[in-house]
Amino acid sequence: MQTPPDSTDIVLLMRLSMRSGRDILHGFSSFVQRERCHWRLHVFNSDHDRLSDYLGGALSSGVGGVVAHGMVRPAQALLSEIRAPLVRLGSPSPGSDGAGPTAYVYGNETAIGRMGAAHLESQGPFQSLGFVGADYCPARAEAFRAALSPRHADIRIYEPRIQGDAGVAALADWLRALPRPSAVMAAWDDVALRVLEAAERAGMRVPRDLAVLGVDNDELLCETSLPTLSSVDVDHVRMGALAADSLRRMLANPDQPVPHRLAPATGVVERQSTHSVAPGQTLAKRAAAFIRYNATRGIGAADVAAHLGASRSLVDSAFRKGTGESVQGMILRLRLEAMKEKLRGTDLPIARIASSCGFRTPTHAMALFKERFGCSMREWRKARR
Repeated sequence: MQTPPDSTDIVLLMRLSMRSGRDILHGFSSFVQRERCHWRLHVFNSDHDRLSDYLGGALSSGVGGVVAHGMVRPAQALLSEIRAPLVRLGSPSPGSDGAGPTAYVYGNETAIGRMGAAHLESQGPFQSLGFVGADYCPARAEAFRAALSPRHADIRIYEPRIQGDAGVAALADWLRALPRPSAVMAAWDDVALRVLEAAERAGMRVPRDLAVLGVDNDELLCETSLPTLSSVDVDHVRMGALAADSLRRMLANPDQPVPHRLAPATGVVERQSTHSVAPGQTLAKRAAAFIRYNATRGIGAADVAAHLGASRSLVDSAFRKGTGESVQGMILRLRLEAMKEKLRGTDLPIARIASSCGFRTPTHAMALFKERFGCSMREWRKARR
């Protein structure tokens, strides 16, 4: 989509090393295309060590708005001086506002904490339940504790941030003192990986001695950890769209405060770290997670089998038994659903949509679409407009 000459410059600071940051960016940019916002987007990786060096030049040139998701400390100070509308992706904290109007968009902390508590409780009984990383997400930890306290006397909260080898060693000492079996929810997936590392040091078997639950469902982290990591899935694509909508409101009415916006938690994606399941079920779940993340990237059933290190026939058999559809069937279904979203929300040419959703030829994509939905892609787009 061509940017109009009178467009507004928007700086996006995204944690691109994490799935959440990439999903937020996807939701934001989709909103911009769908609503035809006249914005020119400048994207920076907020995890970069030299972010403040690059950011200073971008901000000094004058921008219409800034959206910030995760920041290295030197760059935080720059944002406190920003007079342009600022949307922060995360809960409010002292010193996080800009000099101008500031809005906040973040996950529904109460819902996330309660959802994690309910999942771990359902896997019990446990001698104790705990939350690790409360200093990162105090509201999330409190919601977790409040959800469990009426029924459980032993709820433990680990507050310190886990930094370096000394931090993992301290956490291992805390875990070692827990009665077994126990279960802990971590502030997010990165913290949960440190819990798994500390549990190994403490000589605890996961999930037999200790069940571990993360937050964000970063599939590259969750699927490659040992054991694979269960996690609360947060709708970060929706979070990105809410951030774009908040910024649009601020630009339209600079003097009108924008309320905090909450992105929903969509459920727990269960893996080995909270439940010992049969090998066939584990294989089906891991295959489904890989497909959800890669369906539009041109993968086939052979790629799924190769990722899992199993034969194609074994994977497809376990997958059919666990989900009721074939591996290739799920891949095609997700590709077609992705095409529908792009037909509805963008003006991209059909050939480009087909290519971006993993189809090698537009003709094949159009034939499958008509067979599945009973109309052509052009007819479907026109009806939804």
